[in-house]
Amino acid sequence: MKLKYEFLIMDMGEGFSAVAVGEDAGKFHGMLQLNAVSADIMEQLKEETTPYKVHAYLKEKYPESTDDEIGNTLAGFLTTLSRLGLLSR
Repeated sequence: MKLKYEFLIMDMGEGFSAVAVGEDAGKFHGMLQLNAVSADIMEQLKEETTPYKVHAYLKEKYPESTDDEIGNTLAGFLTTLSRLGLLSR
């Protein structure tokens, strides 16, 4: 799986924003407001990957989080991206 569109993820100081860029700007209109974890997930999804690989990356980056916390956060965000039509599988 990976993102269907190319996104630019910007650190806005108190959170992150993602906007489609290039040719994809005309295909996805809008901006996503992200926290640090969802921005990390979006970065991982710029290339073809699996939920397992993203989970492993998050576990390494956030060792204080449990597997369940990471899994629930990841599943919830992937569901949101899927509902918005932003994932290709």
